[in-house]
Amino acid sequence: MTFYSYILSNIYSLSPLFITLILSIVSLLPIMPSGTEEIAPLLGVISLSFWVVNRPDIMGWLSVIIIGIFNDVLYGSLLGIACLSAIIVRLILIKILHKIDFTSIFHTLFYVGLSLIIWLFINSLANNIIYSNFYNYYSVIFQFLVSLVISPIIIFIQLLLLKKMSI
Repeated sequence: MTFYSYILSNIYSLSPLFITLILSIVSLLPIMPSGTEEIAPLLGVISLSFWVVNRPDIMGWLSVIIIGIFNDVLYGSLLGIACLSAIIVRLILIKILHKIDFTSIFHTLFYVGLSLIIWLFINSLANNIIYSNFYNYYSVIFQFLVSLVISPIIIFIQLLLLKKMSI
């Protein structure tokens, strides 16, 4: 193995982690109109579930924990909630993937939707416990819908990257 191929393989193995972290940051950028920050799409969760479905060997447990802690710090949530959400998303997706052998774009979209539901359910449950009288469930529903609508774009971009990685 040459030095170049060794460096290239390490870059490829770390690229899903860095892409997910970058998309988590992008989801917090002020790209949404004023007043709609609560329903910003969860691009990091979409990326996380895409890589868990398509390359679970690269998106391992350590990467999922790093992404969860990073999202906790970014969103300013109670430390451990996003980490717990990310771990449960990976656990459930891996359990489902072992039972089904084939994956396509539509299966990936289904898994992304399932991941978004799990992520938002755990986060809204924790927020409901903390802020019981002030929590808005409509923002959770709209955040799910906005994330689901934007997810095919993120999936296609990452599929192109996945094809480049396999070459």
